[in-house]
Amino acid sequence: MKLGIGLPLTLVPELNRGLFLDWCRTSDDAGFHVFGSIDQPAYDSWDPLVSLAAAAAVTERVRLATTILQLPNRNEITVAKQAAVIDRLSGGRLDLGVAVGSREVDYQVLGARSRFSKRGKRIETQIRKIRRTWRAAKRANADTGAVGPAPMQKPLPPIWLGGKSERAIARAVDLGDGYIFGAAGSDAMVERTPRIRLMAEEAGKKKFTIVGFAYCAVGDDLAAALERGAHYAQRYYGETPSREPDKLIHHGPVDGIAAAVKEYEQAGLDILILYPLIPEIKQVELIGEHVLPAYRVPVH
Repeated sequence: MKLGIGLPLTLVPELNRGLFLDWCRTSDDAGFHVFGSIDQPAYDSWDPLVSLAAAAAVTERVRLATTILQLPNRNEITVAKQAAVIDRLSGGRLDLGVAVGSREVDYQVLGARSRFSKRGKRIETQIRKIRRTWRAAKRANADTGAVGPAPMQKPLPPIWLGGKSERAIARAVDLGDGYIFGAAGSDAMVERTPRIRLMAEEAGKKKFTIVGFAYCAVGDDLAAALERGAHYAQRYYGETPSREPDKLIHHGPVDGIAAAVKEYEQAGLDILILYPLIPEIKQVELIGEHVLPAYRVPVH
């Protein structure tokens, strides 16, 4: 299992230029496999694609992923072009994770409220169109242009799909290069991952990537760490999350975070992305020093 780290895009208003750039550079230097970014248009978090473009410019090796980007409330050609720019800026390090989203307000704020009820069908069409756009852009040459630019990766950047429903999982296996769990917890991932892996193998996708993410708040004082992490989780969700904060957020001393991460290994995930919920670079440093070494992929 490889270990990634979430960018602090939701940790507002404390998030600023200095914290963001330090977070990116420290994580890249530490050897995390991938950055994650989450998305809620009707919120004051930083935009995932803009943020990943900035991260691409100040990092050299870490992969850059939207985990996830809501797609049906956006224009897929614009997303295809933005994603291709990130892939080229980063030298081919983009993983595009998408999902339908579950909040109608995120559609309303983007002027796409009419798409909400048909978002499942729409995302299927959009994914096919994004790949067509990328393929056409790769055929452009000095004399003939195309809608683009073309992404750098060969054959194309991976597209991962997230979502909780059975239909979302089936859609990921059918159309995607991978599936993304939300912060469902290690028990749920242990239970569900083998079946998803089998579905992918039966569909002929032996390299299908399964990604999970988990919230964390590192601190020697267990209660204080939970309180700080819960504040940002509750601010982001705008309501009580689906699980109580002490169940949703791995919190406390870094050794406890390391033990929690080991539980996710039992699921057979390809990648686990930890999202720190405290806006301090020390969170990245502690995880990088005490948790990452067991999962670091050697750089050749």
